[in-house]
Amino acid sequence: MNKNTLAWPLLIISTFFWGSNFNVAQELAGRVTPLTAAAERFMIALLIFLLYRLWQGRAEARLHWRDALVLVPLGLIGVFGFNFAFFTAMHTTVALNAALIMALSPMVSLLLSHWLLNTPINANQVLGVVVAFAGVSLVITGGNFTNLHIATGDLWMLGACFVWSVYTVGSRRFAAHIPPQQFSRWTVSIGAIALLIAAVILERPFATVAALPLDTHGILLYMGSCGTVLAYVFWVYGIRELGADKTAVSFNLVPMFTLLVSIAAGALPNAAQVLGIVVVLAGVVINTGWLRLRAPAALPG
Repeated sequence: MNKNTLAWPLLIISTFFWGSNFNVAQELAGRVTPLTAAAERFMIALLIFLLYRLWQGRAEARLHWRDALVLVPLGLIGVFGFNFAFFTAMHTTVALNAALIMALSPMVSLLLSHWLLNTPINANQVLGVVVAFAGVSLVITGGNFTNLHIATGDLWMLGACFVWSVYTVGSRRFAAHIPPQQFSRWTVSIGAIALLIAAVILERPFATVAALPLDTHGILLYMGSCGTVLAYVFWVYGIRELGADKTAVSFNLVPMFTLLVSIAAGALPNAAQVLGIVVVLAGVVINTGWLRLRAPAALPG
């Protein structure tokens, strides 16, 4: 089979895993406290990453001790910070809202990159950001701008989106020299340990985990294996075979899969959410350059 032929299905599967993460995390909200849920998810992911490393058995790049000065804060920001905000958000928001807010992440990363790293930004990207933010505003306000009320979970999800964007920009700026698989394994390790320590201090994770029913462990196993490790491995394969630009476009499928899973579970979107999806995706399409702002073409002479 042609590698490109395999790459696209794997990319679609990875976006399904990420999109369905929002649905299953909402299902967990009433059963497990945020830090305990995040700690179990990432302990599972860490175990799989380590087993995969042992199975590969080949030599990896040698890291310098100074890389710890990059890996530790990025692990705390991207794994601990994001997942604490994400699991907290899912207690008081719905999966579709959360997925649409996270769809802003590439554009927030773009703005941060422009601000912090002087990355050039063009008119298409600015317009795309404005349109996408308008779509998310429509979703989180329910279209009622006169009597403004934003769910606490949506605010937490906005925080999660910002934290993830900081992690993304920081990774590009300070960790570009570290091979992706090593980088992920180290940041997951650091974040998982931090989540476990915080859970032990602030919650009762061992008693909680022991009392959880098997289906709850099954959800966390799914999030740790499919929604974390496999999604990442498939995504990296897609980047390697297709390039970052083509791969980034497929990320737009994440909220669509969240929507499809929600509908399959019997949770139909309201009018504001449907319109918000259309506006957010329009903003993303403009931002990625599919719809370019161009001067009118000259008429044939």
